[in-house]
Amino acid sequence: MSKLILLAPLLFFPGCASAPKVAEVWPGSYLIVLEKDAAQAVVVEPNGGFVKHVFATETGPHEVCVSRNGQYAVIANYGDGTVRGHTLSVFDLVEERRERLIDLAPHERPHGIAFLDRRSTVLVTSETSNAVLEVDLRSGKVTRAIPTGAELSHMLALSPDKKRAYTSNAGSGSISVLDLEQGTLAHVVEMGTRPEAIDVAPNGEIWVGDNEENKVVVIDPVSLKVIAVIHDLRLPIRLAVAPDGSLVAVSCAATGEIALIDARTKNVATRIPLERSDAPSASLPPMFEPGSPVPVGILIDPDSRYAFVSLAAADRVAVIDLEERRVRTTIAAPGGPDGLAWAFRRAPPSRSW
Repeated sequence: MSKLILLAPLLFFPGCASAPKVAEVWPGSYLIVLEKDAAQAVVVEPNGGFVKHVFATETGPHEVCVSRNGQYAVIANYGDGTVRGHTLSVFDLVEERRERLIDLAPHERPHGIAFLDRRSTVLVTSETSNAVLEVDLRSGKVTRAIPTGAELSHMLALSPDKKRAYTSNAGSGSISVLDLEQGTLAHVVEMGTRPEAIDVAPNGEIWVGDNEENKVVVIDPVSLKVIAVIHDLRLPIRLAVAPDGSLVAVSCAATGEIALIDARTKNVATRIPLERSDAPSASLPPMFEPGSPVPVGILIDPDSRYAFVSLAAADRVAVIDLEERRVRTTIAAPGGPDGLAWAFRRAPPSRSW
């Protein structure tokens, strides 16, 4: 067990003599924060306010997934402006060590990633190969590469039954539908200018953010037709559907806010402003409002009560209370936070726990 490193004040609740807990305390709940500028993954206990472990990754870790049994975290090392990443870092969260480094070459720029099974197989996009790679963690080999038929396949989401994978193709303005049983491209949905954010609801609906057109599009999983469009979401770079299917949280990077969309009515229920960043405005593109903390990676807890949002320009992770619809606190993440994941060693709790 590694020594616990206290970050004070890691969790800070202004005006509270006794800090309320972020969520239910239960064994084995940890938040993984990827700090891509520092090339590391930080394992944080969100209630106790301490860093449990820090794992060094390769250059530019962008996205992470965790096995269902909570033992393995797999990180896509995307690279940066000068280094084209081509590896996956596999960490054993129980033994607290790097299990292996998987070389995906000749496939480069791995990004969107998800476990296909309980703990041995992951799917990851490769932007340079325009494909989704199926990787066996035990052998460290790419077992198949499924073409997406589109350019810059960036993010990845799975259908609830894991028979389909969906990729957002930023270079082609489309969504690819992959048949995972056959290992083939089933369909390409033309949808906009530059789709990036993507997630799938419990009912199978596909939610996609379009960065150029500042909108979120909802696609029916059967007909593959657009059934709703939500406008006025400036740079919706990431989104997450709550596990209970009630709402969708969208990171609006340009305005520095989180939009909560009612998943049933497809209307914006509220917009939650985030604390402004003191980063120089000149360091952000003109599309960003001055002081935007640039919310990116977003993760909702299993009880659909809290959302965790990486603030790339503020080096913090915001904790949002979805019932009270406000920012509860922030967690320090000084290395450029981006991708997030939950690391569980036991089954997630229910509200009756």
